[in-house]
Amino acid sequence: MKRLLLTLLICLITTFSFAGSIFYEGFEFANHDDEPPLGWTCDDNSWLCGYLDKDHNRTAHTGDWYAYTNANESWMFMPMYLSTELKYRFSYWAISDGSYEVEFWAGSEDNAANMSQLLFSTTVEGGAYELISAYIETINANYQYFGIHAVASEGAYHLTIDDINLDMVNKYDLEVTPYEFDTILYPGSQITIKYDVQNTGYEDLQIFMTPYTDYFTDIQFTEDGFNGSSFPTVSNQVVQCTCTATLLPSVAPGTRCWMDIMFTVSCDCVTRMATLWVTVADPTEVAENKPEIKLYPNPSQGHVNIEGIGQVTVVDLLGQTITTQWIDGKASIALPKGVYIIRLENGNEVSVRKLVIE
Repeated sequence: MKRLLLTLLICLITTFSFAGSIFYEGFEFANHDDEPPLGWTCDDNSWLCGYLDKDHNRTAHTGDWYAYTNANESWMFMPMYLSTELKYRFSYWAISDGSYEVEFWAGSEDNAANMSQLLFSTTVEGGAYELISAYIETINANYQYFGIHAVASEGAYHLTIDDINLDMVNKYDLEVTPYEFDTILYPGSQITIKYDVQNTGYEDLQIFMTPYTDYFTDIQFTEDGFNGSSFPTVSNQVVQCTCTATLLPSVAPGTRCWMDIMFTVSCDCVTRMATLWVTVADPTEVAENKPEIKLYPNPSQGHVNIEGIGQVTVVDLLGQTITTQWIDGKASIALPKGVYIIRLENGNEVSVRKLVIE
């Protein structure tokens, strides 16, 4: 129980400090030079902390502190609860003046005999700092510790590691922003929706977009300027997507319309949805709802006066917001030639007017 509480405490501290991480170790706090890293179990002192630049390659990747070993074989352990229900990504920075095999293990106790699952292993050759990461798709049991095991290939070289990071991640995952869009539109007019799609998983993805609607036609997609309804992404990449669609002329004014855009990946294991909501406006009618709003002149040659109290939003026939401002009495705005919807909101009351600029 104490181990679990310690793990939870470490998770809380590191989560507040590093968004998206459940564990981060930069060796920057409370350590002492040439002593084992604080919080780690290293019975033979084969792992030590270093401060500032030292001989050979021993220098920090970030900050002033790091951990290093020059033993032929070395272990150190950290309490960390790893669950079979979750998926993880380990990463760390390493540099060596020789060749080291570095392994990450999971187990039930803070010793080599009880390390049960090899999570991943890499070879660190001589050279500059390199970022090493691996996605752990399967945890065989609920473990209480992870361990780092380093073995020198030839003789006792120096191996330096820094900035160890552990994330809980999905192998395939994505985010879509915005998830919904709400506007006013005339029957038969076109709308353009823009959103960002980010691959937040560990693996590269092919993302597919599929629209579902009873109200729109001529639906087309572009991604970063290229036409198509699917596109590839690499991990953490953000792609800007645009959807254009035409509201059916037959839709009656006052109808609340929708269009769902489903985002799926090639494994069919992740789905996200962006929803467009449209209230169909009637260009032949003038709303009489409070709050009171006056437009003049209407039609106008470019400048129009708006009288009322509330939040005024000007929307064009593509559904794009031209301007939004608060008025308390009277305001004057200039607009290019076209037809616009003027929406005045005050609390729960809304007034809508059609404006023509000739």
